[in-house]
Amino acid sequence: MKFSIIINTHNQERFIYKSINSCLKQKFTNYEIIIFDTSDKKLNYKYRKYLNRKKIKYFHNKIKFTHPEKNQMYKISNGLKKSKGEFICLLDGDDYFSSQKLKKLNNLLNRKKILFNQDKPILIETNLKKKEIVKNKNYKKNQIFKIFINDWPQIYGTSSILIKRKILKNFFYKAKPFNWKYLAIDIQLAIFCYLNFNIYNYEEKLTYKNLHQNNLGDKYLNLFKKIFWFRRYMQHKYFFFLKKKTIYNFDYIFTSIIYFFLKNL
Repeated sequence: MKFSIIINTHNQERFIYKSINSCLKQKFTNYEIIIFDTSDKKLNYKYRKYLNRKKIKYFHNKIKFTHPEKNQMYKISNGLKKSKGEFICLLDGDDYFSSQKLKKLNNLLNRKKILFNQDKPILIETNLKKKEIVKNKNYKKNQIFKIFINDWPQIYGTSSILIKRKILKNFFYKAKPFNWKYLAIDIQLAIFCYLNFNIYNYEEKLTYKNLHQNNLGDKYLNLFKKIFWFRRYMQHKYFFFLKKKTIYNFDYIFTSIIYFFLKNL
């Protein structure tokens, strides 16, 4: 089995049809679909014709964690145990793939030795039907920025990730991902692979990401809220944990001061 697509979903019934259908329409055929669902109810009869396909394995469990980031991690870790593919594609239940995704990724893997890849997603505002392509953050390549601010890679989102199976298993063993409750799997995986392997960013637009009010990371975007600084502080700590040393740059010192002030309010 070349690819396993692991779909993690929770109460996303209005999106999940398109998500599953985009996987079934792939032009490359050597793959399986693992759906791990923690929704309040199982997918209903409307989806049986999809869930009964040989390519699909569907699992429904109750939520295990209160933090959605840890619950997402739980679904993907369980999906990994049920999967057989040499490479794993991650997909959130509200996003979907181009029909060419696996075919183009297979061609890429035949040309290059890749352990971790992010393709460049197309962002869709569901209500406005507006599409835009994620922009490259070129400042992240600047050495001054890396020294004084941080040396974190650009994150394109969970649904853009392709990772070799053995690397994902290694991540769950070494990175202790359930210890970092504010960090979603895309952040953790990208930093883990950035520090241990080469990250390849494939510029093809192979993933469609829905933007809506329930997106997992939106609550962290407001720098005037506690949660922004709590996550940022945790991201520094996670980076240092993997790197096995603390880097006292401007960003970390400034974030630490704000974090400890807010924590004691």
